[in-house]
Amino acid sequence: MSDPNASQCINRDQAILIASRVFAAFLLFWVVDDITELPRELFSVTHYIRGTSEAGMSLFQALRSSYLLGEYMIYLLGNILRISLWFLAAGWFYRCGPRIRSFFAAGAE
Repeated sequence: MSDPNASQCINRDQAILIASRVFAAFLLFWVVDDITELPRELFSVTHYIRGTSEAGMSLFQALRSSYLLGEYMIYLLGNILRISLWFLAAGWFYRCGPRIRSFFAAGAE
């Protein structure tokens, strides 16, 4: 007679899938963290663009003459790049393809 209170054990493939999905969730938290920075960076860039457009400069001239506009533009573009890379990596780990499975199962052989 089997024990009705016995818990089901997970196998190695299921454990790898869980670990991969947990890591994908961790990466999505970084995406959310970087998204919360976007309003501040957008506000800074638009503030300096507005100031240079009132002076009659083009965006290229403003980037060359205003150090802070260039710095905030680099921060903004870097943040957008980081968000997209975190999101792609999270999707890659969520799908848990053969490369991810071999990465997590490397020490099991």
